[in-house]
Amino acid sequence: MTLPLSFTIQELSKQSGLSEPTLRYYEKIGLIQPVPRDPSSGHRRYPATTAQVVNALACLRASGLSIEDMRTYLQLLEKGTQGAAQQKELFQAHATELEHQIERLQMRKQYLEGKVAYWDALERGDEEAVQRIIAENHRIAEEIVKG
Repeated sequence: MTLPLSFTIQELSKQSGLSEPTLRYYEKIGLIQPVPRDPSSGHRRYPATTAQVVNALACLRASGLSIEDMRTYLQLLEKGTQGAAQQKELFQAHATELEHQIERLQMRKQYLEGKVAYWDALERGDEEAVQRIIAENHRIAEEIVKG
């Protein structure tokens, strides 16, 4: 099976999972190279090399990288192995940030679970559990606010 030499915006959108407006935006801001147009229709025809870049960007976006970080990734990619250390730093920094986000989400989840436990204890009439849960939720709320 041979791969197409070029893709329509609809084909590339379906393949990458990025919306057509996102593909146009990425072109507009220079994240992807200007896309040649079909001479007969004027529609975009994405070369296979651009499709590879778009698919990589779709993965990076799904991983939560910012547009600026994606731009940095592409610039470093041009350096090949000479950019390897910087690529590792870029991805490690993002992984560390994701870890912090996960920790904050886990705290929020604990707080909400505490609220469920609070109302459950109230329904049961367990005043001792209510007081313990209130104290724990206050502690969690302070941690959440500190960020």
